[in-house]
Amino acid sequence: MNNKKAFALIVVIALLGIVVNSYLDHYQGGEIYEAANRGFSLLTQGFNVTVVIETVDGKTLEGELFSVDGSTIYIVKDGKRLTVGGPSATKEDIKAKHIEIKARGSVYTYELPPRSGKYRDVIKDLKVDAYSERFSGIIYVKGLTDPIMIGKLKYSVDYLTYGSIDVKQTFQDGVILTAGMVPIEILERYIGDKEVYMYGTLYVNSEERNLPLRVLGVKNI
Repeated sequence: MNNKKAFALIVVIALLGIVVNSYLDHYQGGEIYEAANRGFSLLTQGFNVTVVIETVDGKTLEGELFSVDGSTIYIVKDGKRLTVGGPSATKEDIKAKHIEIKARGSVYTYELPPRSGKYRDVIKDLKVDAYSERFSGIIYVKGLTDPIMIGKLKYSVDYLTYGSIDVKQTFQDGVILTAGMVPIEILERYIGDKEVYMYGTLYVNSEERNLPLRVLGVKNI
């Protein structure tokens, strides 16, 4: 009888151990989910967010966060978009055991009055020591008429960054674009030598205020 009780006790302890391990695994998954949402919240405020991932097979990799969809995290690494899930993920590219969210500085929101000229010259004095600089507003681009080039610009913004860009109106000699949180360096890559007229808001993630523009707000971590 005592042996039976002892055996039953061992079985109960073993079952409890399984429950605890399952709970800990679930907690790790929940922790990843919470970290992802925290990172995405920072991203929407204008912070540049880096994700450090420890995979289930012990590898470590790092990428830039640009979206979260439910329990799936989207990062960009070496110009490629990757999906990250929890330890039991089946459809994501990476199974993560643990992730770390990194964000630094503050986000200074500046009013950007109308400017015109070649885009590269227009933003020359706006490029400062910062983790990221993102533009939201209206841009008229003279000479941007090639649908393929517009498509490449839209793909780079919409699918490889948190930002978005849309064609508001087209003309024979140019196009009007609406930009939302678009990194200014991506715009430079595609329209750097084009004549532009632009205005809107600039979100600068930096350690200090470093532009002589009107500040609309400051967000801290």
